[in-house]
Amino acid sequence: MRALAREVAFKKVYESMFTENQDDLQSFFDLENLTKEDDKNFAETLVFLYFENKIKIDEIISENLRDYSLDRIYRIDRAIISVAVTELLFYKKTALGIVINEAVELAKKYGTEKSYSFVNGILKSISEANK
Repeated sequence: MRALAREVAFKKVYESMFTENQDDLQSFFDLENLTKEDDKNFAETLVFLYFENKIKIDEIISENLRDYSLDRIYRIDRAIISVAVTELLFYKKTALGIVINEAVELAKKYGTEKSYSFVNGILKSISEANK
C-alpha cells in the first residue's frame, strides 16, 4: 500500500534529521514491515530523491513559509512536508490531491493538533507556486 510506503519514507527522512546514517535501507524497511517489492521500491525512490534534492527541497519549503524559518518548523512536520515535496516535484507520478491528503493524514497521526493544517497550507502554497 502506497500510504505505508510514504509513512516509511517519512520515518527515514525524519530519522535523518537526527543522524547522518543514510545507509541500510533494506534493514529499515524490514523493521517497518514493508514487505511488498513495489512498496519498497516506491519508499526507496522517495528517500533517494529526497537525499538527492534535499537542498532544493529545503529552499522550496523556506520560500513558502510565512513568519517562520525552516529551523522553527517541528521536525515531524518538516519531514512530512519534505517527503510530500519530493513526491510532488521530483517523483511527479502521483496526483496532487493524493500527495497532499496523505501528508495531512501523516500529520494527523504523528504531529500536533495544528500540524495537519500547517502541512496542508504549506503544500498548497508550494503546489500553487510550482504549477
